[in-house]
Amino acid sequence: MRKRKVFDGQWGLIGSIFVASLFINLLILTAPLYMLQLFSRVMSSGSMSTLAVLTIGAAIALTFYFLFDALRQKLLSRFGTRLEASLGPTVLTVLVESASATDRRGGQPLLDLHELRRFVTGPSFTALLDAPWAVVFVAIIFIFHFWLGFVALTGILILLALGIISEISGRTPSARAAEASQKANASVEEMIRNADIVRAMGKTPAQIDRWKHHSFGSMVASTEAVDRVALMSSFARLVRMALQIAMLGTGVILVLRGELSPGLMIAASILLGRAAAPVEQSISGWRAMIAARQATDRLNRLLGNIEEAGRPIELPEPEGRLSVENATIVVPGRQDPIIFDVTFDLKPGDTMGIIGSSGAGKTTLGRALVGLTPLSRGYVRIDDAALADWPVDQIGRHIGYLPQRVELFDGSIAENIAMMDADAAPSEVVEAAKRAEVHELILKLPGGYNAEVGLRGELLSAGQRQRIGLARAFYGDKRLIVLDEPNANLDPDGEEALARAMKNAADAGAVVIIITHRMNILRQVTHAGLMQNGRMSKFGKARDIFDAVAQPMASQNGAKDPKVTVLSQTSRAGPQKRDQNNLGAAK
Repeated sequence: MRKRKVFDGQWGLIGSIFVASLFINLLILTAPLYMLQLFSRVMSSGSMSTLAVLTIGAAIALTFYFLFDALRQKLLSRFGTRLEASLGPTVLTVLVESASATDRRGGQPLLDLHELRRFVTGPSFTALLDAPWAVVFVAIIFIFHFWLGFVALTGILILLALGIISEISGRTPSARAAEASQKANASVEEMIRNADIVRAMGKTPAQIDRWKHHSFGSMVASTEAVDRVALMSSFARLVRMALQIAMLGTGVILVLRGELSPGLMIAASILLGRAAAPVEQSISGWRAMIAARQATDRLNRLLGNIEEAGRPIELPEPEGRLSVENATIVVPGRQDPIIFDVTFDLKPGDTMGIIGSSGAGKTTLGRALVGLTPLSRGYVRIDDAALADWPVDQIGRHIGYLPQRVELFDGSIAENIAMMDADAAPSEVVEAAKRAEVHELILKLPGGYNAEVGLRGELLSAGQRQRIGLARAFYGDKRLIVLDEPNANLDPDGEEALARAMKNAADAGAVVIIITHRMNILRQVTHAGLMQNGRMSKFGKARDIFDAVAQPMASQNGAKDPKVTVLSQTSRAGPQKRDQNNLGAAK
């Protein structure tokens, strides 16, 4: 199946640009033809009427030259705009859908798209369009006289050779500079994102040294590329001036021998200047061309991840039955599967707690349940249809997800609950907050639902961010809700509100799955699963699983009644005790 490319759908506009370039370069012949007619007709006959007619014709031709040149500039501007407007949403979609913890591209593809737009609307691309016409102009000079054509062809070939040398010599350092610059930008983003911990632990100099390593590498490679291209550009200017002198000198010799008229000599000089100019400009703008080509290659690789397949057929609205069949996840570079052969079923209204030690695969399983981590084998089914068979925008409306690390968008609380959906109804936002038991909390904040949360939610506490993220997971008609460590930053009141929210969602017919180490929140779930080394070693009714887990834990602690030790203490313990009653601590 054919992969999508950057310029797909733009070839009609590109063809129009080439047609405009055709007329522009044909009308460039106005000046040499006018000069030729002046010497051959007007100066020999002294006819002022002939001069007037030629001048009027030249003025008309130059007017059309202006119109076609302005048209080409408008087409180029629209070409760049169409590229960015048509590819921007697609590129951003691919970035969001393929983003992972190991993805270091960040926003580079969008920068590449901007770089490509800047190139196609700049002078380097215009010179590239005009450069092929040098062959036509040299051919016309050959018609004037062989030796003039020979001089012009030699000069153009030298300029082309300088351009090729410039491209080859600048390719490697430009690639190194781009790679180092990307790493430097990524390190800056990481440093700013973790500014608090960097500043608090006094590691600002170390982080700056890390940035300098990449940034200085980029600057050194970029300087090397610029120096090489600049050297070739200086040679190109030297060759062009020498070429003009050689053309005029050769023309004078031919005129003195009577083999050429002065008008042809001057016309040939004008044509040579026009033939050499875009070639020289192309060499000067070679760095921009290299950058644009690298950006195009990166974008093509990114767009190659898009399969031109039809959109999955829309299915009936889901009831919420969840079935996991032999779910297995294998990642490159790791021999053992992260998740192996996990199987369980839940019906609407069921709630499930997933417990296990750190690194057991709980979070990875949670991401797989909402479609964020693809399965290597097996299926996650909703209403008997595999998750991959649902249209993403359809099933996404019915899935709620709260990740471990809650980050909010720069906007109001209401906008964050609605996931920045401008068409969201305020009543639905308030309803989601009520279902998540955070309505009262929001009303106590200055500004209520209109309160700004700041960049990544920095104006809120960790617990407030987590509860706003919970409301976001409850927004809309959710049939499957997966909560990953939703009580990590909650106080006892927040945990009680979370328990009520889970019960409300289950009563409404949703399947609610909570991943946690803190056992007290799991008192009211109907089912539980124990993850060990990527496998779900136990699954069943919550009471049975907790009893089975509690017995060996209590035996290790010397307890006589393991059920009382774990479950009863969990239900009656104060906040400090409850925080200690988690699977990892007990182990």
